[in-house]
Order: sequence, then structure tokens, then C-alpha cells
Amino acid sequence: MKIRTLSKIAAFITAASLIMTSCGSKQESQYAYEDSAPSLAEAFKDHFRVGAAINSWDISDPNSNQYKTIVKQFNTLVMENESKPDHLHPAEDRYDFDAFDKFVDFCVEHDITPRGHCLVWHSQVPGWMFKDGNKDASAELLLERMKEHITTVVTRYKGKVKSWDVCNEVIGDDGQLRFSDWSRIVGDYDGDGDKYDFIEEAFRAAREADPDARLMINDYSIESSTDKAIRMYNAVKQMLSEDVPIDGIGFQMHIGKGQSPEGLKECFDILKRLRDIKPDLVFEVTELDVNCYGWGQEKKDVELTDEFLEEFNKTYTDTYKVLLELADEGILDSVIMWGLHDGVSWLNDGHQNYPMLIDKDLKLKEAAYEVMDLA
Repeated sequence: MKIRTLSKIAAFITAASLIMTSCGSKQESQYAYEDSAPSLAEAFKDHFRVGAAINSWDISDPNSNQYKTIVKQFNTLVMENESKPDHLHPAEDRYDFDAFDKFVDFCVEHDITPRGHCLVWHSQVPGWMFKDGNKDASAELLLERMKEHITTVVTRYKGKVKSWDVCNEVIGDDGQLRFSDWSRIVGDYDGDGDKYDFIEEAFRAAREADPDARLMINDYSIESSTDKAIRMYNAVKQMLSEDVPIDGIGFQMHIGKGQSPEGLKECFDILKRLRDIKPDLVFEVTELDVNCYGWGQEKKDVELTDEFLEEFNKTYTDTYKVLLELADEGILDSVIMWGLHDGVSWLNDGHQNYPMLIDKDLKLKEAAYEVMDLA
């Protein structure tokens, strides 16, 4: 009896130790690619897919630590730049699918869900798209080119890329429809009184190219600005009333350290009301990171003090708590971070930023262990 009891106690202690090692936030950080390291994708598998924005060179060498980290940590991925229009369609008579083909093949090989970002945007669009010789293209020509681009790209990856950011950043910082070459040239093409026409035609072209793909409208600050969330609500509501095939909303979520979870909930609640119109409308978090300098603040080198890290970690855990609530409601099934690790973040603008869950040495940060504890 004593031997059996001691064996049970030893087994319990061993199990508890393993749990603390795999999930605990107080242990020494592990490299994200190590076999013994916990996996973000595995931790959240019962809630949502977890991913990152990557580039073709990250997956060019199966022996690299970047490659191993991607395979270990993520079950959904997006390309940071190489699937945007200026990369895929640099000239009117020429496409370059090499990088995106390799990306999609990599995802298929490793049972990872690829996203497509993005088909229509006001930025990173090849200049020829808006021109007809030395003058602006007509609305008819621009829409024809847009539809041809969408049809060619979406058809090529039909059945493989299951979710597309069809239109990106169409609401401006003023909460109005963004003034862009798209809205300027196409305008109110159908004469119904609004200027959503290029958006409507983009979604219809994407649906025709792949009837089974999830078609998203993606934007920033709609998780933090109620004014912008309301404008997105009104725009999508109107387009849904006209049978525009919008399947969901992508929240970029480039948030600042200290972002209020109450503010997130308020914006999500505004846009959740669209499910009264379309019950199967979904959310995806498409570009999550936490800006350590804060938006609009003067930049100076961050000191990674205990106080700073505590607030940073709390921002991530507060955010993931909200995301888990949305997942439990059945409205959110994908969370993608905008970058693989701190060292390659777009937020490194003259100053080293620390916005990711993986540091520049590819070690899991304390925040990573804390968010995995939530799951």
C-alpha cells in the first residue's frame, strides 16, 4: 500500500511539473521551434486558428529556425506583402505567382490554412491599373481591370485559399468612405446614391471566381474607434441589403499597449449586430500586434522594465480574453499576428519595437505563455 501510494504521489508531482513546464508563464523562455516548447496553434485549437504574416524567405529552407517555428506554432498563415496587387500583377499583361504559389504549396504540405491578402487596396496597387495612356482610366476600364485581376487570382487558388481580404482599408480615419483612386474614378457607378460600387463589384467578382471562399472586408481601428466601427456597420449593412456577398469582417487590430478591453468589446458589439441581418457573418483578426510606443506618442527607446512588461502582458491577456469570448459565441475562428517575431515587425520604424509573442531570437515571450494559460 505504501509503495502504491508513493507511486501515485510521484505520478501526480510529475504531471503537475509537466503542466507547469508546458503552460506556466514563470519558466525560462523556450525557443519557439523546440520540440518541447508549447504551441500557440495547439493551445487554441479548440477555439480558433492562430497564425502569422510571413514572407517567402521564411519558408525557403526547411532547416532554418524560422521555418521550424512557423510549422510548430501556427495553423494559419498570410503573406505580408507578396500576395498584394503590386507583387502579383506588376504589369497589365504579366502576373508573378511564384512566391504565392510556393506559399500555398507550403501551407497545403503542412496542413496550414492560407489566407489571401488582399485583392483591392488603395496602397500597393500597380500604377498602370488607374491609367489609360496619359489620362485616368475610365470607370468602365478600371472596373474591367479590377474584375480581371480578382478572377485570375482567386480562380488560380480556388479550393486552396479559403479566405480572402477582398477589400482592404476602405473606411478612412475620418470615419467616412476613404477617398482613393478607386472611389474617385468609379464613384457612384450604378447611380444608387452611394460610392461603394467598386467594393460591391469586387465582392461579386470574387464570389463568381470561387463560390466557396470566405470573402472579407478588412480594416484597421474598427476594434478601437466606435465612430469607425459604426461607419463600417452602416456600410456593410447597406451592401448586404443589396445582396453583396460579404461573409465577414477582418479586424487588423494594430493596438497599443494598454488598450482597454472594454473598448474592444464595445466595437465588437457594434459590428456583431450585423448578424441580425446575416446570421452566419464571421470575424477574423487579421493583423494583430501590440505597439509598445503607443499610437501618437513620441518615440524613444523602450526600457523593458518589469512594470512595462507587466502592462504589455496584460494588454495581450486582456485582448485574448475578449477574443476567446467571441470564439465561444461562434463568431471568431481565426487570429493572425502581423509578423513572425519582434525583429521583423513593420513597427520597427527607427526604433526597436516589441509587439509580438515571439522575440527577435525566436523565443516565446512571457506574454505567449500567459495567453496560452487562458486556453
